[in-house]
Amino acid sequence: MTSCAIESVQGRELTVVGLDAVSGTPVIDLAPVMKEFLPTGVKQPNWVSHPMSAYFQP
Repeated sequence: MTSCAIESVQGRELTVVGLDAVSGTPVIDLAPVMKEFLPTGVKQPNWVSHPMSAYFQP
């Protein structure tokens, strides 16, 4: 599961940002994200933050 943001809607076509997929990949299902369903207590090593800071940048 990947969380992303809807950038634009044109008819039945959505443009999203932050999706962990190859450009042009069809999206089969969309569901709203509610903070109550997000993971809590996620722990990772400190060094991970720097290389991941630009992960979703175009």
